[in-house]
Amino acid sequence: MKKIILSIALAACAASTFAQGTITFQNSGAIFVDSTQDRKVYLGQVGGTALVGTNWAAQLWYDTGNGLRALDTSTRLFRVTTTLSPGTWNTAPAASLTFPDLAIGGTAQLQVRVWDIQKFATFAAATASGRDFGSSELFAYTVPAAGSAASAYTLNGLRAFSVVPEPSTIALGVLGLGSLLLFRRKKA
Repeated sequence: MKKIILSIALAACAASTFAQGTITFQNSGAIFVDSTQDRKVYLGQVGGTALVGTNWAAQLWYDTGNGLRALDTSTRLFRVTTTLSPGTWNTAPAASLTFPDLAIGGTAQLQVRVWDIQKFATFAAATASGRDFGSSELFAYTVPAAGSAASAYTLNGLRAFSVVPEPSTIALGVLGLGSLLLFRRKKA
């Protein structure tokens, strides 16, 4: 009798694990439903310089009504500076992530957070500093049914966003703009 009860309990546990939803956490290389959308991360402003460098990390956060929390505690590093795919992160350690509390058909709000991990241990520390971080707008994700097309498991709602650069980058930009205005004024 104990063996039967144990077998039923193990089967129920396995079934609940398989019922959890998954998502593919990558912003390139996947087949997206809306493949024309820009999903890159930029430095300063969207459409400018695409983010590169393994000092930058991306992490996926989700909210099912209990507040935003990290889906996976590990981060995905951005590609090296010589990459042919700037603005995208690597998929290591794994592209597929599993929601611990979101079943098939369930919906969550997602957000991608990016920060400089060589300067700040956490995203919260980067935001407290006011620099070297960025986050996407919240977007909805519904866990597709088992056997759905691969494109249903991707970050289809993700749109390009930018990170706040170091103050020195902003200062250099202001200095350059000031120099141009001063030079223009002398010519006139």
